[in-house]
Amino acid sequence: MSETNPIPVGPISGEGPKSRPRAKRAVIAFLLSLLLPGMGQVYNRQPRKGLWMALSISLLAIAVVETRILLTWWGLAASLPVLAGWRLIIPGEAAAAAWSMRKPERAFRRPRLSVALIAGIVILAAFLPLSRQYAYFKAFRVPSDSMCPTICRGERIVADMSAYEKKPPQRGDLILLRHSPLEPLFIKRVVGVAGDTVGPGPKGAVFVNGRPLALPQICGLPVRREEPEEMPSFLPVKVPEGSFFVLGDHLGNSLDSRYPQFGFVNITEVRGKPLYLYWSPGHSRIGCPTR
Repeated sequence: MSETNPIPVGPISGEGPKSRPRAKRAVIAFLLSLLLPGMGQVYNRQPRKGLWMALSISLLAIAVVETRILLTWWGLAASLPVLAGWRLIIPGEAAAAAWSMRKPERAFRRPRLSVALIAGIVILAAFLPLSRQYAYFKAFRVPSDSMCPTICRGERIVADMSAYEKKPPQRGDLILLRHSPLEPLFIKRVVGVAGDTVGPGPKGAVFVNGRPLALPQICGLPVRREEPEEMPSFLPVKVPEGSFFVLGDHLGNSLDSRYPQFGFVNITEVRGKPLYLYWSPGHSRIGCPTR
């Protein structure tokens, strides 16, 4: 009868107790860099890489802000995935480095002070106050059909809130306006500027300086809208200095300058300019400029 020696039972290489600290470090590194880009690399004793990662996010964000690329549809469609992707690559790299236990970087002459400074920069970079620089860029969901078919209910637009800081709106421009702090923003089209005469025409038409109002061509397949209601009656008026006569493109369903309670729009009430649709139930209209 043969005898056999028992095989000792223990952890397989790469598994068991030794793998748990490695997994824990990877999770911690991932979460740190997810919250504070670059901090996971600092945790992995790779402070130089962490600093570079943190600054890269800030530089990308500054480039997007300064080039105003978000004010174009293709700029928005390209820049947001790049920013989001790089924002996820950084914690992924930190987790991978922690899991593989890569060698730490060469130590500084004063390691504690240097790493503390880098960690501070990483934290500051994560909270870099770009909100004021982004103030020119706003996105809105449209809740009414008053501007349909140009902009219809449920569609989402991007607006340039600084479009009229140097040059006032011209006849035909779209504007965002606010009559009072308690009111929502309105989207309207400027049809009359100072000195223009705006009056009613046959069958609900609107005349500007004796000519019928012509609206621009619709972009994409028209979105279904409400049937026009009875057109409001109004008297011919001359637009005063510093004011605008505005209309909604859906003339039968728009509160605008034809109504006394709405009246003229003062230049100080203009807030921005709609630029394009970044989403629409009618997919052919996504990316359409708002003219």
